[in-house]
Amino acid sequence: MAIKFRELLNDPSVKKFKPKVIVGGPGAWQLEDEETRQKLGINCVVIGEGERVVLSIFEKALNGEELPGVVYGEVVSVEEIPVIKGATIDGIVEIARGCGRGCDFCVPTMQKYRCLPISHILKEVEVNVKTGRQPILHAEDVLRYNAKGIEVNEDAVIKLFRSVKKYPGVKGVGVSHFALASVASAPDVIEEISNTLEVDEKHWLGVQTGIETGSPELIRRHMLGKCKPFRPEDWPQIVYNAFEILARNYWVPCATLILGLPGETEKDVEYTISLIEKLKPFKSLIVPLFFVAMGGLKEKTQSFKVEDMTVKHTMLLLECWEHNLKWAPTLIREWTDLSIKNPVLHSGLCIVLSYGMRQAEKLIKVCRDKYNYNLKEMIEDAKKGRIKTVPLPLKLFYNLLKIGEV
Repeated sequence: MAIKFRELLNDPSVKKFKPKVIVGGPGAWQLEDEETRQKLGINCVVIGEGERVVLSIFEKALNGEELPGVVYGEVVSVEEIPVIKGATIDGIVEIARGCGRGCDFCVPTMQKYRCLPISHILKEVEVNVKTGRQPILHAEDVLRYNAKGIEVNEDAVIKLFRSVKKYPGVKGVGVSHFALASVASAPDVIEEISNTLEVDEKHWLGVQTGIETGSPELIRRHMLGKCKPFRPEDWPQIVYNAFEILARNYWVPCATLILGLPGETEKDVEYTISLIEKLKPFKSLIVPLFFVAMGGLKEKTQSFKVEDMTVKHTMLLLECWEHNLKWAPTLIREWTDLSIKNPVLHSGLCIVLSYGMRQAEKLIKVCRDKYNYNLKEMIEDAKKGRIKTVPLPLKLFYNLLKIGEV
């Protein structure tokens, strides 16, 4: 994403004609800082929903007027959300906005939960199918489509998937995000969706979700709604049960963790390590992220940095990457066998990714055995050239992907 974004901003046409650059979307909050915007050549950033604010911004840009550096969009009603005019990246089709679970580090626009009608959704499916894209249904929790509260509306979700799957030209349906509590509370829905989409061991469904922590106390303190309709003290078991249900129905989760949540103790990190160890049998990826002070916590605490990492944090980080490296060969083999038809590209990608995994395994061993989980010291030595680190050759990997696009 970073490569493509900079590639766009540095396009020769942008450099030559110097248009007004307006950026919006879910990640726009990363560009709120004025220095960052100036460095990238961005005139205006829209944070939040754009329907009520972008028209006046575009008019100012067309009239050559000065643009505000940052604009905060308002939450809009379903009736104000237009049907897309052109295909989306990867065929993403929005089915709902907001979340309503109320995590205190999330942005305010996530608090109001709204679902789009199936008629609207199918029109956007049609727009994508006409350009050769297959739909990926997107919401913070696809399983809560048309729910009247936290609990899954089984009939509504199943009707949605059946309607999209049988739409002319649709061969497959993807899912962007779901909540683990929804999976644990409605296992029959997962089974029915899998049957509808005809997924199996080789044609699995990759989906994103959030574990965030294995600590019931941090769930209670920062994301009480995340575990509902269950209790915070049940969170580790909820996660395990959900992973078990997903594995049984050929869903492969890519799950996030948050390191450095406010008030996190060594015991909280130990709870998370213990949970990740229990998830080893399940085909999945687990991605550790650093806490970013945003949403309701923006002015109340500091973001987590490498300098803040303890030995326990490093143990958790390595536990995640050992889990990923265990499953990566299987996932790579199954994904490339189905998705990459060009034999040269297929072999090249497998070689590059295998090389990267071997290097990652070596670095994990160095961090554990030589540095005794002191990641900060290891990073400092790497910067000073005291240890040899051979990163995955991203440029080669990127060029291979570009060949695949052609």
